Amino acid sequence: MKASDIVHNVVKDKLRRDEVVASMTVRLVRGVEIARLAATAGFDMIYVDLEHSTLSLEATGQICQAALGVGVTPMVRVPANRPDFVQRVLDAGALGIIAPGVRSAEEARAVVVASKFAPLGERGAGGALPQWSSGLSRPPRQTPPSTTLR
Repeated sequence: MKASDIVHNVVKDKLRRDEVVASMTVRLVRGVEIARLAATAGFDMIYVDLEHSTLSLEATGQICQAALGVGVTPMVRVPANRPDFVQRVLDAGALGIIAPGVRSAEEARAVVVASKFAPLGERGAGGALPQWSSGLSRPPRQTPPSTTLR
């Protein structure tokens, strides 16, 4: 099973068909209800702007997870193109990164490397992710089943 079998990215689908994508920027609202409002209003995507807001990573993750639940693609504009920002918002539920102020191909490659798992990138795997309903990847059993103590 591939991640694309579970995660539906409306933005990628529409772009492949050369269709217009409607996006809503989130800067001020901290509640998860913004995702449902975006879906009701017909938006394909929300982008949470961490560069120009005071939103926390926690609020960002909750908004991204709510968007996933209503079929709206969540993306996040990171405050800086540092690998730790990129990886944490992806781990929180974002399906894409908006990288601010990229000035060269080298800077763009660095963002891509930070966002992809090995062997294509350097992003570390930390277990189940919200994009996969927190259940696609399960670690292998490393210990035998528990036994009764005597």
